[in-house]
Formats: sequence, C-alpha cells, structure tokens
Amino acid sequence: MAPTFRHAKGIRVLIDERDFSKFFTDFTVSASMDAAEVTTFQNSDRNYIGGLKDVTASFDGLFAASSVAGSTNDIVAFMDDAFGGSTKFVVTVDLEGTTGGRALMMTGDMVTYDIDSPVDNVVGLSLDIQGSYGYRGGRMLRPLSASTSTGSQSGIISAGTTAAGGTTGGGVGHLHVTSVASTFGSATFKIQHSTSGSTWADLITFTAATAARFQRSTVSGTVKERLRSTISSYTSAGTSDTITASIAFSRNGRSI
Repeated sequence: MAPTFRHAKGIRVLIDERDFSKFFTDFTVSASMDAAEVTTFQNSDRNYIGGLKDVTASFDGLFAASSVAGSTNDIVAFMDDAFGGSTKFVVTVDLEGTTGGRALMMTGDMVTYDIDSPVDNVVGLSLDIQGSYGYRGGRMLRPLSASTSTGSQSGIISAGTTAAGGTTGGGVGHLHVTSVASTFGSATFKIQHSTSGSTWADLITFTAATAARFQRSTVSGTVKERLRSTISSYTSAGTSDTITASIAFSRNGRSI
C-alpha cells in the first residue's frame, strides 16, 4: 500500500488558550534520547541502554502586534508576558485537522524568542520551547471547532490496541479552549474510553470552562482501545452562543 503523505498547509498550532496557526509558517520538533554504553567483556559489539529523553519545538512566523489589550491578533504581547514565566506552555500541534489525526503534544518553557526585521522584508518572529515531562505523539479527539450544545465526537480506535483492554500505561490529555461567546455560561469537556464502542466510561474530566483556558491532565492505568471527546454539560444565556475548543490524547508507551 502506498504511503499517505500530508501537506503542511493545514497544520494548526495551539499554545495554551491561543490558536497561533495564522502567525506561524514553519514548525520543527526535535526529540532525542541519551544512550548510556553498557559494553562489557565478551561483547563483540557496543551495547547501549536508553537514558534521558529530550524534546525541543521550534516555530518560525510573522510578527503582529495590536493596541487593543488582550487582542488575539497580538502574538508579541502574549510572548512578552510568557517569556521567563513560571507556567509552562501546553502545546498541541494538529497535523491533519481530522478526528483521529496525529497530534504532537508537549509542555515546556520558551527558551529562545527572536524578532527579525530585515529592511527588505516583513518582520519575522521565532521561538523555541524546551519540553519537560517528555514528548507525546497522540491523536486528535476533537480538532479545533465550535459547539453550541452538549454532544460527542466520533470514537477512534488506536493502532496496536485490542478489544481485550487497550493499553495499560495511562496517558495524557490536552484541552485548549480558544474562545467563548460573550453571554456564554460553562461547558464540561471529557475524554471517554470504551472497549466495544457501545458503553463509554469517563477517563478524564477537565475543569468546567467558563472562558478561554487550557489544561493538561494525566491518567494512569488501563486505557481502552476506543477514545472520544464529549461535552457533558453546556449552559448559556444565548441559544447560539459558541465555545471553541480542541482536545488531544496520547497513550503512554508505544501505542498512540
């Protein structure tokens, strides 16, 4: 079977409660692991064991600023406030824009932040995020989208899992709420799992969202082979008020 390639134009970059896709033009994730040598007498070849893992995400894009406080079109103000802060970024890069599509997930600190101003070109911006607690390759359970009521996304089945119980190493979930309507009340997002697809159990319940926010939550134990995201409660003063959010999940271990 021929491989299915992806074009980068549809990539979505979510950092904390912001969708920065419209600012960035290039993204690179670099993951590495130390190798400690354990070669002994009677070995004909060098032998190694895996050590500490490391990950860095690099973003390049375009400078934009605004005179309106809190404007979503002011990437520079956001980065200025975040640089050197004590709260780690929660980063999700949606590579495919589909339910079940690949997600690159990490948390970390901004360690490099550059603004480039060539006389003959647009003002550019770049930053590097040093990851902590590992790099996760996961799946999008909810690509960034707006909702006006309770409901569930389609369940996905992860490769390498089985109907006998999925995986046993737990995992991590990311929630990014990028915007809410002015008269919006609250919504509770969940990640659920299932063996058959007919009966679902709560795996992660995120803190109820009343405004733009983000959250990274970990879970231990068995994660069944089917996963989905849901909105279990939704309150609002207006019948058409929207909340725009994205959810991703990564299993611990080799299976995603």
